[in-house]
Amino acid sequence: MDPVRLLLLVSLRESGSITRAADLTGRTPPAVSQQLAKLEREVGAGLVERLPHGVRLTPLGERLAAHADRLAQVLRDAEEDRARHLDLHRTRLRLGSFPTAGVRLLPEALAALNRRHPSSEVSVVDLGPTEGSALVADGELDLALVAEYDEPLHAPTGVRLIPLLDDPILAVLPERHFAVAGKRCTFRNFAGDAWACAPPDLPNRRQLDNLARAAGFTPRVPFESESYAVAQAVVSAGVAVAFLPRLAIGEVPGTVTRPLAPPAPFRRIHAALPTGSPAALTTVFLDLLRQTCTDHGGTTA
Repeated sequence: MDPVRLLLLVSLRESGSITRAADLTGRTPPAVSQQLAKLEREVGAGLVERLPHGVRLTPLGERLAAHADRLAQVLRDAEEDRARHLDLHRTRLRLGSFPTAGVRLLPEALAALNRRHPSSEVSVVDLGPTEGSALVADGELDLALVAEYDEPLHAPTGVRLIPLLDDPILAVLPERHFAVAGKRCTFRNFAGDAWACAPPDLPNRRQLDNLARAAGFTPRVPFESESYAVAQAVVSAGVAVAFLPRLAIGEVPGTVTRPLAPPAPFRRIHAALPTGSPAALTTVFLDLLRQTCTDHGGTTA
């Protein structure tokens, strides 16, 4: 049975008239009569009795109208859920970011968003460099910042990646390191050094291993940490060198940064969003992020 035609029985029961049922449903009386006839053919029995001044439902019509009442309530509940959902997403923004972007990019964009939309409800979760895409795909986040190193970053179904910034990788050296005297360094300069970098299962470490391999050596890595701050602390002690994205580098006494010779490595920062049309507040925040990335002087992709 067509549910739209089934709902017509409710209007006929309440109004007792095809003409008034037409007014209630925004149809013409002939259209109501036509839909009723189709429903009776679908059911295989008559559903209304024609009276001198109107109509009334047959016993079967009454029972089907009771089912239609429940259907109408389900539709009303669905409409209320839709309205609540849209109201929620007009003011709510759920963000995810890996730590560097959370420290260097999000604050400026969040401050700008607060000035424009002070009633917005924003939340941020701290993630690994690639975890955010899956949470966007699952509908748990509206936007996530993710990082791509040498390995192509593939978006899961339902997610699109928007490049925001190419963040160059710089050499971070003890201030007395011999390479400080040069304007640019090559990876070969550091073949004999101890390195402080991420564990080998992370994409930023694999990027460095590949670059060292291309330079003809295997790096010695006695200091492994996922934290860029820890890597800088080790460098400041004078016992290792590190290779960090520019946005991750803080002002740590005893350390000096130098660019790497072309082709210089970098990481690409993307915004992961749902495919289709994101919520209006998500679009506003994306534009603010783009401006923030431009202000940081990186190469926008």
